[in-house]
Amino acid sequence: MTQHHVVGNKAVAALLAVGLAVSMGACGGNGAQDQPSGAGSASTAGESRVSKATATFFDSKTEIPAEQAFVTKSVWFDKGSGEDLGEDAAVDYIYVFDGSGGVTAYQTGYEPTDTGIGAVTTTYGDLLGLSEDGLIRLAKDRDKDCFDNARENYLSTSAKFFADKAEQDTAKAEEITKKGEEFQKTLSKMEYEEPAAKPFYLKANSSEEMLSFQIRRFNEQSAAHYLEGSGDAETFATVNTDLDLEPTDAVQLDGMRLQGYSRIVTSVGPDNKGFTGMEK
Repeated sequence: MTQHHVVGNKAVAALLAVGLAVSMGACGGNGAQDQPSGAGSASTAGESRVSKATATFFDSKTEIPAEQAFVTKSVWFDKGSGEDLGEDAAVDYIYVFDGSGGVTAYQTGYEPTDTGIGAVTTTYGDLLGLSEDGLIRLAKDRDKDCFDNARENYLSTSAKFFADKAEQDTAKAEEITKKGEEFQKTLSKMEYEEPAAKPFYLKANSSEEMLSFQIRRFNEQSAAHYLEGSGDAETFATVNTDLDLEPTDAVQLDGMRLQGYSRIVTSVGPDNKGFTGMEK
């Protein structure tokens, strides 16, 4: 498999300059404030929820290769496998590319396992009308929400785990209960850590091309290792992620045009020609 660690190049500067110029024109300047999607589909002046994103706004007359797309400072959204784009479709991750070969993955969707702790849900409708800074603020807020809900969920499920183990092994019940109390104390003191940028790679084999990087996310399965003495109460895990790079057609929402690949899309301008896979 071919693998390239992507870094910036001169072609991107020209592309970004075009995208910035077009997006600034579409935005009507920088004076407008972010308008959350819940504020309604139009203002009193009849203005639709046009995305005010800047560097996230691609508008190229020629197709953009993956090597150029991801070294442009931009914000992309996890489309999900087989997910149809629409205002109610879920966005489980927002990816912020720094233009220097790094990407920060923010978790924006969380589904609890066995408790009543509320789910965290982000949809494409939540993105409408937001600037690039607004998108990043939303990503950070939802990432912390996911951590908080996952931790509260795990406090409950891990307590049940240790209680069940103690009931099953009466000879070691006291030891197991003590271990459970230690685990709960450590878990309750854990504080949120904002994710850091990770390098990304473009990989290709004979049949597919992928964008590859690592995501650090809350892991709700460390209690068993802690009980066995083979681990501590660390509940973060690093997950390797490969996103397929099959180009897709643009989808127009109310005030936002999305285009990209089968697993990852971004905001584009009305004349954007589209994206391609890796340069041959």
